[in-house]
Amino acid sequence: MASKPGLEPLRIRPGARYTCFGDGLCCTDIHVLGPLSRAERKRVEEVDARGIYVDPGLDDAKVMRIAGDGGCHFLLPDQRCSIHAEHGPMQKPRFCRRFPLGLVATPAGGRVTTEHRCPCRTMGERPLLDEESVRPPLLDEKGALKADRRIKRVSLSHDEKVDFDVYRALEAEMLGRLAAGERIEDVLDAEPFPELDGTTWDDEADRFAVEGITDTSAFSVATQWFVMALRARLDETGALTMARPPRRPWAAAFERAAARPGEDRSRGDVFADWVADMIWGLTWTDDRPFDVARAELATRVEIAHVLADALESECAVPTGQAAAEAITIVELVGESELWTELVSDIDLP
Repeated sequence: MASKPGLEPLRIRPGARYTCFGDGLCCTDIHVLGPLSRAERKRVEEVDARGIYVDPGLDDAKVMRIAGDGGCHFLLPDQRCSIHAEHGPMQKPRFCRRFPLGLVATPAGGRVTTEHRCPCRTMGERPLLDEESVRPPLLDEKGALKADRRIKRVSLSHDEKVDFDVYRALEAEMLGRLAAGERIEDVLDAEPFPELDGTTWDDEADRFAVEGITDTSAFSVATQWFVMALRARLDETGALTMARPPRRPWAAAFERAAARPGEDRSRGDVFADWVADMIWGLTWTDDRPFDVARAELATRVEIAHVLADALESECAVPTGQAAAEAITIVELVGESELWTELVSDIDLP
């Protein structure tokens, strides 16, 4: 019988690096800042009730208000959180204290995860993650660890589910190959742009353009970049050239990160680090088996390459920064309903 998922000991993926430099991107519309629990809402209201917004897109859940510039209502001009600065970190909602960290309960302990929509995670010199640094933000108000998800068994395909230790051995081999510099495409061992049931990739590109590019928000601009790169890849041109490129969403945060000391990372390093964390993070277990997860990830890697090429050639963005910005775009779109609906149509043999 498989062991029950637990949170101790904390386990950190070897090679994962992060520290908060205050680049400010996490306090923006790269993700939904909510929903707020009743206790979190009360704490925020004690500071400024105007900072809470009822989001009709989340069944009228209460979330942190985003200002017109895309930043949180409480984000100061120097990129600090005013709640944190004036009242301390525990006054903030849990998702604010944790991001970009996450925690998965597994039979082998609590697996610490990281998001890559954060230049503090993806750019420049960063120390290795260790338990001393990651434990405090993962604790709740009562000082207990709280999991984002719990994993006991893993679906390798729609027809095969295995105990976590079996998956863990398979995963360890893949992570080792990524760390050794092997091609991402070979490690994932999955064809990008797999067959879709009832639709095509061209039709999906059109749907993304209609449903995702609706205003001037950072998400719409990111979706515009994504759709252009997707179409360029589907046309097999392999390149995205533009007379007038769209604005780069969140450029200011990435420029702040680029100004920090540290060498520009290679694209291969940035992409391999991201793919390793996508595998390690196990978020894909929410709605897809591992073979589908590998195929959709291989697809986003292809799109990210087109984006990084364009950011370098069309916008003169340095290599590592271009890779980090490309990942932010494909990770943001990958978290959207647009993408999850598409993934549900992947039809593997």
